[in-house]
Amino acid sequence: PLNKMMKSLTLLAVMCCWCFQRGQAMHLTRPRPKPLDSSATWNDLFMMTKHAQLEDADHETRLLPVFSEVMLKEENSCCVNAMILNYYLKHILHADEHVDKKYPHIRFVRSDLQRIAHILKPHCVSFQKLFDNFNQLTSRYNYKTASEREYEKTRNKAVGETIILFHYLFESCNARI
Repeated sequence: PLNKMMKSLTLLAVMCCWCFQRGQAMHLTRPRPKPLDSSATWNDLFMMTKHAQLEDADHETRLLPVFSEVMLKEENSCCVNAMILNYYLKHILHADEHVDKKYPHIRFVRSDLQRIAHILKPHCVSFQKLFDNFNQLTSRYNYKTASEREYEKTRNKAVGETIILFHYLFESCNARI
């Protein structure tokens, strides 16, 4: 499952880089989602990801791509990161009794991330078709085909990296006029 998830995220990263190069930027007014500036959200996120990172023995592997500061300042980077957020909400942070017990703060984090995704969705319409195509490609993967232990290990790594994604959203999703 780690390989499949890495392939999915790598494909997403390639598609994101393609978007950066093509310049599919949103020129509409875009509000800054309030949870990005909430200390409570940051604290819940820190507690959730810290718990996941303590259980992660593989510190060499990274699932999320590295975006440079320059890329995060690109006008369309917010929508690219929102697309990754939608993937995380659908495949990694979705409601699950086992996960909700394992990461006590995940319910609050999930709620705030869903609010962010909801606020950004109408401003990232040009990315929706690309995201839909990506979802069609990744829906063929059944992440639970390997052992439950491997699946949980992979999901734990992704949960631990959620703070990186949140940082990307924080840096890239500034209000636009």
